[in-house]
Amino acid sequence: MSCAVAALSLVVLLAGATPAAEPVRVATLLPYVEDALVRLDPRTVVVVATARRELHAPPPAPVIDLGNPHSPSFERLAEAHADLIVGDRMMHAALADRLGAHGEVLLVDSSTVDATLDGLEEVGRRVGAGPAMARAVGETRAGLAAQALATPVPTLLLFGTPGSFMVVSKRTWVGDLAEQVKLRNLGDQVSGSERFPGFVQASDEVLAGLRPELILLIAHGDPTAIRAAFDQKLDAGPLAPLRASASRGVHVLPGAQFATNPGLRLSDAAAELRELATSGEP
Repeated sequence: MSCAVAALSLVVLLAGATPAAEPVRVATLLPYVEDALVRLDPRTVVVVATARRELHAPPPAPVIDLGNPHSPSFERLAEAHADLIVGDRMMHAALADRLGAHGEVLLVDSSTVDATLDGLEEVGRRVGAGPAMARAVGETRAGLAAQALATPVPTLLLFGTPGSFMVVSKRTWVGDLAEQVKLRNLGDQVSGSERFPGFVQASDEVLAGLRPELILLIAHGDPTAIRAAFDQKLDAGPLAPLRASASRGVHVLPGAQFATNPGLRLSDAAAELRELATSGEP
């Protein structure tokens, strides 16, 4: 073959070659989605922007900081040039049109364990990494199944703020997680106003009538201060009867696993619940 023919053949081959696809650029308003995506092949998907998992902790550069997940920065989102924007179906439905001006929008359901994991699988399919995400989700589901208690434990789940305590019902991801571990959530007996779906305002008198063996507290703010305020109610206040019934203890759940939905780490959170329920067995 002459040099001229060889050169022409090379040009033809190069002209017909398919260029490598660019990774899908994702902006997420859900930190657990970021956690799941960074496990995938960066040649397939890259997280370019994310909301904060803690108020005073922006993501490390070069990931763009979208700020508070409840009220993200649309200016910073515009800078991300995202192909896909992932948000929560309940939290971000009202923002869908504004989000859509900056990329394709996918809103997932984070309100239960199964919905969270189903949503991650959908994200995986949308970024072209369906099998890899399905494997990761399958491992999480297997880990969750292994944490179920043989005998349900009567449990009171509370969400504490500096000024009040709300009952956590099973209509939240953490309440649903407790159900999967076989903690019998006494909060489901409580009714009242709900400023946030699944978090019930209940009087001290109502709470005092419950008989939990285990009390679990999710702190929003300084965990030490919130625990101290709750202990004060238990020791000398209207909630004193709860102290007597809580034979498995009163525990503040670690913020790293319970302040926000942990996604693929739900099995780790389930293991923590199981440990607290069994380590304090009467």
